[in-house]
Amino acid sequence: MISDYWVVTIPQWGIFAGITVLIYGWAEKKRGFGLIGSGILVLLGLYAGWAVLSGMVAPANLIDPVDPFTGEKAFLPEELPVEGRVLPHYLGLILNGVLALAVLLTDLFRKKAAKVLKIITGFFSVFLFFMLISMLRS
Repeated sequence: MISDYWVVTIPQWGIFAGITVLIYGWAEKKRGFGLIGSGILVLLGLYAGWAVLSGMVAPANLIDPVDPFTGEKAFLPEELPVEGRVLPHYLGLILNGVLALAVLLTDLFRKKAAKVLKIITGFFSVFLFFMLISMLRS
């Protein structure tokens, strides 16, 4: 498992950087910055996929609150460690990476759907950012 600091910090800064560069590129009509912002979100989705598949975020036995030796509950669901609580967030980051890949490809080929996909990806990224903040406060 990775430390709590990296579990929380990498997604926060990745979303912040990706959205900032994406909005700047869109507002200033600088296509290169829009592509970089989408690329950052795609890389964040790849990182999240790697973290989930490698078991760094929540190993299979971390989610089950039952102790395998005694059969009793080892901890309450409210006492779930940070790595287990952020698993839905990381799954959302994977979905956001797929959306950002669609934005990247449509923007690269200059399709009109890129604007709509940028808006959807931006709102979903902001949702994921505040989802993480609310998980950390609970």
